[in-house]
Amino acid sequence: MIEWIVILLVIVCIIAWYYSHSVSEYRFSQIKEVQIPTQLDSLWEEKVPIIISETGKDIWSAESLKLTRFWTAQPLWSQYQANPNMPIRQTKDARVLWADILGISQIYHETLLSWFSLSPLLFSVTTEPHLGAIPLRPTFGWATCIKCTQGEARCILLHNAQKSRLPAGWESLRWRDATVAHHPIWSQVKFVEVILRPGTALLVPPHWVMAIEPLEPSEPIWTIVSEVHHPVSQAAMRIHTNNTQVSNK
Repeated sequence: MIEWIVILLVIVCIIAWYYSHSVSEYRFSQIKEVQIPTQLDSLWEEKVPIIISETGKDIWSAESLKLTRFWTAQPLWSQYQANPNMPIRQTKDARVLWADILGISQIYHETLLSWFSLSPLLFSVTTEPHLGAIPLRPTFGWATCIKCTQGEARCILLHNAQKSRLPAGWESLRWRDATVAHHPIWSQVKFVEVILRPGTALLVPPHWVMAIEPLEPSEPIWTIVSEVHHPVSQAAMRIHTNNTQVSNK
């Protein structure tokens, strides 16, 4: 019995340590993909987002998928291209399935573990390709990689200290719908924006809040969000998910 109590205390302490390591200032680093082997590790220790340019093209775009049988098999893709303002009802399971079928999950698993020189025995990667805007969501992964693979996207970032200014139920709130009318102190929320274009990746540490919006409302955007997880970040995400589900009941 005592052993289990000690184990639980250790787990709680590790998770508390994980949550406490956040940076409250808005600061970025920027490198090219060819500089990753020599500069990424030292920059990542600063716990600030990193913009990586010249990363090459991705297969997650209308132009690429139109050349495959998947384009006609998934009518949602062509419907979204024709009407970027249509509401997208895609579950996380569906997005993960898209990534698996198209081979995107394997590509990002190998790429991100290679970028950070991480062991696949300890670290895992979960990848979700998205159509259109992504509502507000916290980052839990040891690293979260965001790429816009078609169009131009605004990536809105808020650091952990801003969560106290967000309204109840802020998760899944689309950024364009977040106004003073929705929440009286919304004007006090401090944030930064990064413009993402194809060929540019954004690496975000844990404890941040992110959202994606098209740079032009009528322009379709295709994005990929990949989360690099170790056991602690996975535990933190599961605890948050369970708490959210309980509070929503």
